[in-house]
Amino acid sequence: MKRSILRSVSIIILAVFTLTAFLQPSFSYAEVKTGSIKVFSEVKGIEVFVDEKPYGKDAVEINGLTPGQHYVKVMYNNASIYSELVTVNPGASSAILIKSTGETQKSILNSMYSQQQEFKAKKLDILLSTSKQTVGTATTTYNNFPGYFSFMDYATTTSQATEYETTDWKIIQGGVQQISDAQFANLVGDKSTQERIAKDWDDYNNVMTWGAVIGLTGLLMVLAGGAVAFSGSSAADAGAVVFAVGVVPTIVGLGMLSKEPYSGHYVSPSTAAKQAFDYNQNLKKQLGLPESYEPGQ
Repeated sequence: MKRSILRSVSIIILAVFTLTAFLQPSFSYAEVKTGSIKVFSEVKGIEVFVDEKPYGKDAVEINGLTPGQHYVKVMYNNASIYSELVTVNPGASSAILIKSTGETQKSILNSMYSQQQEFKAKKLDILLSTSKQTVGTATTTYNNFPGYFSFMDYATTTSQATEYETTDWKIIQGGVQQISDAQFANLVGDKSTQERIAKDWDDYNNVMTWGAVIGLTGLLMVLAGGAVAFSGSSAADAGAVVFAVGVVPTIVGLGMLSKEPYSGHYVSPSTAAKQAFDYNQNLKKQLGLPESYEPGQ
């Protein structure tokens, strides 16, 4: 009996040692058999694929990869900006850096044709033009008397010229269309200028309205007074007075109606250039274009 028990205990101990011997290497192998890949990117909005399987966006760490080579692909807006076979070592991490280089930017832009076309159509430019104008005067002096001629006669001409330089500027959208200051202020979000323009137009419309009322009133007086004045009736004198009085508001009204709206610029060229630059940079950001992008690159 005792021998049987001892034999059973020995078998159990032997089995435990045997099982431990087989399992221990397996545990060690499980701890180091996989590796990882870390992706760092200077380009925001990328998608990372390993062996054609998506693993997230921007900076990611992919764990649990078997040792060996894995196909890593980085996409931006459906365009591949990186594709390489990356070696993964057991218990180690392989790092990938996606730099914003010229080739990367070129790949990105090639995939963004529609965004580039939209940017070109909405882009704002400030164009400066300088013109020169010369104004001259000339005076001629003769040394003879009128009606008398001599071989000693001579004339002296003195001339003077003054050159003026005029600088003007225009706001162009999409490279072809000139837009007004009101349209520009609306696009760049310049509330102060929008308010000034709105006030000027309100004042102009008020002048036009009052000019029409005053001018029409004066014209009616002129017509009515003239009709009575030339009718030969006893009220002809009164009609003449009404006619004469009506001339004044008629002239005043016509003068008010002839006023032109303000056609100058509401901001300086330097301010407009800064506003246009900020607008263009924000437009690039909205469309997902690189900040350094310019049409024609």
